[in-house]
Amino acid sequence: MSCTMLMSLVRQVKDFEKAKATFPEEKAKFESGRKSKEWGREGLRGKLRAAEDLLAKERAEWKKICEKDNQRMYAARSKITDLEAQVAELKGKVEDGQTDRERVEAELRA
Repeated sequence: MSCTMLMSLVRQVKDFEKAKATFPEEKAKFESGRKSKEWGREGLRGKLRAAEDLLAKERAEWKKICEKDNQRMYAARSKITDLEAQVAELKGKVEDGQTDRERVEAELRA
């Protein structure tokens, strides 16, 4: 073996030893980063679930409110329709009364 090959081999061994020494530290950093990401994802999933639950509750409340509003609107519309019918009936009675009065006045003049 030549001297340059031997020196190259020694250099590679030294580099390997350095890399081997720093490996546990690098692995720990990697694992720590990975766990942080996992915890972050779990936190975001929890927030998403909470937001979905809140949205479902708000939707249910909104449906109840809409149903109540629809019932009130239907009741109001029914009352308006009844009142309109009563107004039309009263107008008819007033017109009949005026017609009768005009007829009686005409008979008295004659």
